[in-house]
Amino acid sequence: MEIEELLKQNELKVTPQRKAILAVLKNTHSFISAQGLFQEVIKILPGTNFSTVYRNLDVLLEKGLLCRVPSDSGADLYELRREEGHHHHAVCKTCGASIAVDFCPMESLAKELGRKGFLPTGHCFEVYGLCSRCRKGKQ
Repeated sequence: MEIEELLKQNELKVTPQRKAILAVLKNTHSFISAQGLFQEVIKILPGTNFSTVYRNLDVLLEKGLLCRVPSDSGADLYELRREEGHHHHAVCKTCGASIAVDFCPMESLAKELGRKGFLPTGHCFEVYGLCSRCRKGKQ
């Protein structure tokens, strides 16, 4: 799907900044930090402010166009949502590549928590490790 069409379908104004952000994310097949994204966006659209990139990340997240996961450093990482529906990620700690995981451990955990009187209202679940390419490089 073209970037402009994606924005219009999600009732978002088509701006040069949003187009640049989505272009970078579309061509990045791993998670990227807001700072890393900003560094790539200014190559396409010089003069873009970091705050503009950050604000747009929030808007794109709200519309469900992005996935966000926390990193070991505490900074959030972002990726263009390529699959519909509820899923989680396995994220390579070396190269940032991600694998969508359809299995949700919350289903069985919610039953156990329910027996203890706890009602979960949301969750995040990511697995961090090394992808096969990075594992081969370490051997």
